[in-house]
Amino acid sequence: MASEAIQKLVSAQDGIAHRVERRRENERKASELSSEDDADQLVDFACECKSADCERTVTVPLYVYRRIVDAHDQYLLRAGHHAFASYRTILEVGLTRIEARI
Repeated sequence: MASEAIQKLVSAQDGIAHRVERRRENERKASELSSEDDADQLVDFACECKSADCERTVTVPLYVYRRIVDAHDQYLLRAGHHAFASYRTILEVGLTRIEARI
């Protein structure tokens, strides 16, 4: 029973580490771009979920992603196939959702 709890804890920690790494990758990508790089200012960012096997991307305007990051980790950028009760959807366009922690 204790080993099952340890496995869940390790899995949760791995998921958080994955999400943090995805956020860092997205922040690096955003910092390398300028608003003039794309006429539509649309950028493919990695889904910022905790699932290590998720390879989905989320296409949003660069300014939207920068506003998400400026909100001090209050928001996550996730593909629409993820849904968690502890978040509320701020914006949903197709399969793209911007969610805030409750």
